[in-house]
Amino acid sequence: MTDPASPYLYSVVDGFDAEALLGVVRDARFEQRLLAPGHFRACLQRLVFPQFSLDSGAYSLPIFASGSFGKGVVALAMALSCKEPMWANGRQVGAGQVLVFAEDSELNVRPSPGGWQWAVLLIERDVLQMAAVDRLGYALSIPASGWYCCDTSPRMARTLCHAVLAVLDDASRWEMPVSDDRLAAQGSLLLGAFVDAVGEGHSGFDAPARGEWMARRRDESIRKAEIFLKAQLDRPFDSRALSTLLGLGERRVERLFQEAYGLGPCRWHQIARLNAARHALMRAEEGERVTDIATLGFGHLSRFSNEYWRIFGEYPRDTLRS
Repeated sequence: MTDPASPYLYSVVDGFDAEALLGVVRDARFEQRLLAPGHFRACLQRLVFPQFSLDSGAYSLPIFASGSFGKGVVALAMALSCKEPMWANGRQVGAGQVLVFAEDSELNVRPSPGGWQWAVLLIERDVLQMAAVDRLGYALSIPASGWYCCDTSPRMARTLCHAVLAVLDDASRWEMPVSDDRLAAQGSLLLGAFVDAVGEGHSGFDAPARGEWMARRRDESIRKAEIFLKAQLDRPFDSRALSTLLGLGERRVERLFQEAYGLGPCRWHQIARLNAARHALMRAEEGERVTDIATLGFGHLSRFSNEYWRIFGEYPRDTLRS
């Protein structure tokens, strides 16, 4: 990790650790769960300017992240790169499309497999609007609560991605201390690119479509299902009980999960149990055994160990020892 007093911070999480990823966005907490097997690696960057901040993360494997942004700041979130559109709050969002969140709003996001880099700019509403008036001649349509997705053109999306990546690349080569002029120049470039993108797509909030309403309904169903399944981690998956809870047919629930997570509800439940087991193993006290704390209803230790290895690339006993 770089000097915490520096305006540029860089860190790497090598191997999945949900607790180490909680604070990837400044002054926020995002719960994250690994969704696919393989070796997980996250490269995290943070830029702190006098009036706003930018966080970015490049992930090697898909996760599901859920949390809310800090009080007192508007969040502008986007995927810098993703092979396919990411799933965010009930809808598909491509690279360069900006999600605009009012203060303290919630985000639930899952990227597509194959690597993913995201970015989040946090800024006070008044500061953002002053920048918009100076640059565009008018204030942006920022919701009083909730969120919306900007209807940004492909050209503008590419321009925004290029600007953000260029600023992050420049910051990675800064020598401390950074001059005020250089910091101001990079901050102006970054904020200007976001303002342009949001300004071009501001009509998305003024005229909410039926698609946005459907997206909210899908997200509400997913969140309700997630709460239910997380309360059932110590027992087998019950498809009928989940369908009854949501008031949807089992096939509809299956399609809903495939859309949101890229896997069915039964597999989601199993991976959630494995993530909970990893959390328990990483925080076990001396003398505790795998069988004491982490099997979570799998029944057979060998099956649990094999499934754990497939997701995290190591056996439960290795996590416990480390």
